[in-house]
Amino acid sequence: MKDHDKRTRIAYLIEAGFEHFIALFVTGTMLGYILDTLGFSDAMQGIISTVATFTCGAQLFALLLVGKRRQRIVTLGHFINQSCFALLYLLPLFDLGPNTRTALLVGLLFTGHIINNAINPAKITWLMGSVKNEHRGRFTAVKEMLSLAGGIAVSVGFGRIADIYRSADGMPTRPYYVICSIALTLMMLIHTATLLVSREKPEPTPERTSVRSTVARLFRSRDLIRVIGVGILWNVASAISVSFFASYLREELAFSFTTIALMSTLGSVCRIAASPLLGRIADKHSFATSMTISFAAAALAFLSMSFTAPTTRWLYLVYACLHAFAMAGINSGVINLIYDYVAPADRAVAMGVKNALGGILAFFTALLSGLLLGKIQTSGGIHLFGITVYAQQALALISTLVIILLIIYMLKVIAPLKKVDISESDNS
Repeated sequence: MKDHDKRTRIAYLIEAGFEHFIALFVTGTMLGYILDTLGFSDAMQGIISTVATFTCGAQLFALLLVGKRRQRIVTLGHFINQSCFALLYLLPLFDLGPNTRTALLVGLLFTGHIINNAINPAKITWLMGSVKNEHRGRFTAVKEMLSLAGGIAVSVGFGRIADIYRSADGMPTRPYYVICSIALTLMMLIHTATLLVSREKPEPTPERTSVRSTVARLFRSRDLIRVIGVGILWNVASAISVSFFASYLREELAFSFTTIALMSTLGSVCRIAASPLLGRIADKHSFATSMTISFAAAALAFLSMSFTAPTTRWLYLVYACLHAFAMAGINSGVINLIYDYVAPADRAVAMGVKNALGGILAFFTALLSGLLLGKIQTSGGIHLFGITVYAQQALALISTLVIILLIIYMLKVIAPLKKVDISESDNS
């Protein structure tokens, strides 16, 4: 029997890779290069870095795409949002006033992320529809491994380019940003092509219901609320500290761009190695089991970061490897938990609601963390027994405590839940 979904699965693997490559330019260290070049403070950099999580609220627009042909909307949406990211890298080329600079940067970043989030649940349900339920763990592991392997080349390559074009004050110069903008444009064109060649299965037209009634019905499901809680707690735990690490690496820990990229590469290698292992555990046992293991690794990662100071700066490698191992299970797990415990017809909506609530709470969490970071930095750090504890170390410890609560939540609340009947799946 001919496999009509094979082309879509192959295109999905390539699509996920190039989406990951593009995301590297607007998150973490690479976004930090622009923010440093444009003169933003550490606290402001952390807050701006969480714009992506705040715009997760746009995933509620997934409700408007249920039952509709999604290919055209998703393809056009990605073309626009990735164009915004390419334009973002042109800002350092112009001499702009601080207000204009901030408005354009936040505007492009916000627009790009809000469009991406608005179409993301529809894209995932469309492309994941080409994967059989019993193969989801292995497929998502392969997808993750390919994306990360390519991401290593992108991170190391552009880290090296940043070092080559380093200015006297330590920041990349204009040629670096021109190269990045051109690279983003080429990646965008390839990503668009993968969406155009993918096949969309026709779906039965659902009964017409209002957005309000659909959300109200979902929130009457206790199991859905419990599953949503996992993503929300993880988003909050990460938002407390992760967005403030990029500036910490460059300033207090004094790592070069190339060194940061190489450490990120080591983390990616750990994530590649962990992906098939966690994928097999998910297929054999459950995604709840693989995610609990991943959260335990994440707790250890943040704990190691809480001990990472200028005198112990190489402890960051422990954080990078453990956090990468954790993300191998968490990234795919937060999606697949919904596939395990939510009926097929409600999955896109459930993902939208989960990401919307988690993103908004994460953004306000980052705002509070930014205020705390600024206060600690103003006072010269926290002094315990003659040792200076930096603000980012304190935030990492708070993240650790929240993740410990999340592990308890997984064991006590999620583990006892029963999966939905996969015989009703749209893959049958």
